[in-house]
Amino acid sequence: MKLFMKLIGTVMLTVTAVLSANAFAADYTMSCDEVMTKLNLEATGEAKARFADMEGSCLGVVERDGNLYMHTKMVIRRVRGNNITIYLPATDRTFTVRPDPAARVVIAGRKVRPRDLSRGQELNFYVSVDEFTQPVIDEVAFETETDAIVVSAATIAAALPTTG
Repeated sequence: MKLFMKLIGTVMLTVTAVLSANAFAADYTMSCDEVMTKLNLEATGEAKARFADMEGSCLGVVERDGNLYMHTKMVIRRVRGNNITIYLPATDRTFTVRPDPAARVVIAGRKVRPRDLSRGQELNFYVSVDEFTQPVIDEVAFETETDAIVVSAATIAAALPTTG
């Protein structure tokens, strides 16, 4: 959980600073569900753990310079030193992050230090789809005794118990 909070703080401020606060909020390329189904992607186990508090908060997917980003909005609830309490309206969740003091956030075209954020300010948050997804494996290849390769469809099955 501590790693997640550190990561979310770093990602929030880095990604928000790189992408202008109003860059593409209304210009969605596809829905959050579509990015997974159309591109045949799934969240990695690490991403599910790191972004657990943000599950269900994606409002849409935007494209910038050929890259896809999932978008959500956050509202600053409180700033105490370098601790920032953030509220995600899409999921009704609140959590605290501690971003790097040297980081900057772009708000209304101005770069602002995290400690200078104010209660009620709304930030756009973007996470690169590439940062937390991997392709869904839908086929595998087997080598035969004659060195020929046989391709077979792969489907998800319940995990079976293993013996030691």
